[in-house]
Amino acid sequence: MFQIDPTHELYAHKNINFVRVPKLPDFDHSSEILCAMAKGEFFISTGEVLMPEHTIRETKPGVLHVTADVHNTLPLQFAELVWGNGNATFRKIYPLHSSRQFSEQKIAFDVDAKGWQWARLAVWDVAGNGAFANPVRLSAK
Repeated sequence: MFQIDPTHELYAHKNINFVRVPKLPDFDHSSEILCAMAKGEFFISTGEVLMPEHTIRETKPGVLHVTADVHNTLPLQFAELVWGNGNATFRKIYPLHSSRQFSEQKIAFDVDAKGWQWARLAVWDVAGNGAFANPVRLSAK
C-alpha cells in the first residue's frame, strides 16, 4: 500500500496495456484476454502513440522484418527495434521525421539481427511519448 500526496507525479506511471481482442469478454470468459496477451497481441502506451497492429518476423536467417500501424497525436521521432542474442543487446533506429501530428501511418523496415533470440518494437514521438510491445522470442527449431 502507498499513499498519494500532491508531490507525486502519476502521469508517467499510467501506462496501459492495449489488448487486441474482438470484443470485451464477460467475466466467465476473461481468460480470452490472457490468451491474447500470451500470443503477444497487445502493446503498452500512455495513449499519445498507439500501435494496434505490429509484427516482428524473421524473413530469412538473421533478418527481421518489422511492421506496425501507428496512430499518433504529436509528430513521431523514430521507431526502435531492440534485440538480443543472449550475450549482448542491440538496437536499430528507424527515423520517422516526416510524420505529422494527428496522423496514422504504416511503417516497415528490415534489420540485420544475426543470432537474435528476442526482439521488441517501440515507436516514440517528439515529446518522448511512446508505444512498445513486449519481446517476441525466437521459436525453438
